[in-house]
Amino acid sequence: MFNLLVSYKNQEKEVIIVSNTEDTDDETESYLESFKYAQKRLEAEERKDSFGKLMREIVDSGVCTHCSACVATCDVLIWDPVTDRPKLTGKCSGCGICYNQCPRTITTIPDLIGEFRTIYTARATNSEIKGQDGGIVTAILLYGLESKLFDGAVVTLKSKEEPWKPVPKYVTTKEEILQSSGSIYCHSQTVVPLIGSLRKGAHSIGFVGTPCNINSVYKMQNSPFGLLKLFMRANIFRIGLFCMDSFSYEGLAKFLTDNNLNWSEVEKCLIKKGKFIFLLKNGGEITERVHRLNRYKSSSCYYCTDLTSESADISVGSVGSADGYSTVIIRSAISFELFQDAIDAGYIEATPLERDKLRLVLNLARMKKQSLYTIRSRRKFVYQAPKEVIEKPKYVPATKDDIIKAAARKMAKLSKADVDDNYIRFILINSSGETLDNVNIHIASVQDFFEVASWETSIKVWYPFEELEFEYPRTKDDTEYLIQLNDYKGLIISRVANVKKILEKKQSKKK
Repeated sequence: MFNLLVSYKNQEKEVIIVSNTEDTDDETESYLESFKYAQKRLEAEERKDSFGKLMREIVDSGVCTHCSACVATCDVLIWDPVTDRPKLTGKCSGCGICYNQCPRTITTIPDLIGEFRTIYTARATNSEIKGQDGGIVTAILLYGLESKLFDGAVVTLKSKEEPWKPVPKYVTTKEEILQSSGSIYCHSQTVVPLIGSLRKGAHSIGFVGTPCNINSVYKMQNSPFGLLKLFMRANIFRIGLFCMDSFSYEGLAKFLTDNNLNWSEVEKCLIKKGKFIFLLKNGGEITERVHRLNRYKSSSCYYCTDLTSESADISVGSVGSADGYSTVIIRSAISFELFQDAIDAGYIEATPLERDKLRLVLNLARMKKQSLYTIRSRRKFVYQAPKEVIEKPKYVPATKDDIIKAAARKMAKLSKADVDDNYIRFILINSSGETLDNVNIHIASVQDFFEVASWETSIKVWYPFEELEFEYPRTKDDTEYLIQLNDYKGLIISRVANVKKILEKKQSKKK
């Protein structure tokens, strides 16, 4: 046996082996061989989990536990007592040892995409199905319905009155199931028609939903307090969709309006390679980077770590499969049998997903898991209320005393101001450490101490350290913008953003 004593001398790690027996050399060699075996397994994975990745995802994001596992297992890492974080003393080989020992990293397949039996790439054989990718969800529902396995299905249809607005519904016909094919990328309250159908006597239901909807049904079925746990009449087959983000219907409508379009002109929506793509009925398309649409993203998506609907019986998405095909994760015994029967019946054609294609799914799942660590704060985009519902308050400019008092309260701060040819944007942070209620917001374009245009809106709740993002059209020959927020206690913040200074700052950054 032997003990390892680790000391630091001139910031270099020194390992002192204290012998307890004559077999120290043999034991040391055995330890090193075991260590090399683990290292070879990591190298066989053919991925580079470098120290830089560990720093970026774990250390710099503030979730490092200071356990020293990375330092203890790497010859070129030490714990820096000055910065109180790991530090390289040599060249990183990218072996992945440090990254994979960290208790905060998520690296195994079950941890990334949940438990499963097998994974396929597949497509529907029915030419009537106009699915998002392979039409697998629609094919499964049709097979279940036509084989009398399902009484019906809970799906999301597109509103006829408001194009592309999600309408959750319990359906029992082939025609309605075909109408539900294709993704909408907005929240849909599908649990309401699910419970409604059970109350009306449905017993076997195919339920389609994103991870958040699937998780709610799973909890209702499995929690000791779940309303469906002891409801023996309900057999719910959970079909989960891959989901990275969900967006506000009204927010995306604003994006389309800003591009001189509306929902009625959209034929199909899809997210591919980091881009949100609107395919238009006239054959054209409009694309935008997904991260540029974050202002319209649901706030809950910032805290979601489930890409593949891990609580589903079967999960379906496009990642990892070729165009026209879907990636299908079979999780439960019943989903395996149903899927195989659908293949045998000619509804679906499928082949096992190749390992290198699975890696694409794992990489995206890892991004979503790790994104929880990199959240700095909440953020919401503040829309200007429609003119007809604005109650125009009598605006009274803040006095010097008001501004001094607000500064002393340190309730909020202006973290960013930006302008382009058409818009001015602000980001404000609630720095008070407390929730602020019923905040009134006044933003105005000011010239020579006179307001030439102003916007009024309000928010009911402003959470601690939550960011508010504003975007308003610039006025002609604008010079300054006034930003003032009030609550029932008085002035929260009063700031003036100078257009010239903002532009100068942007230019200096480019240099």
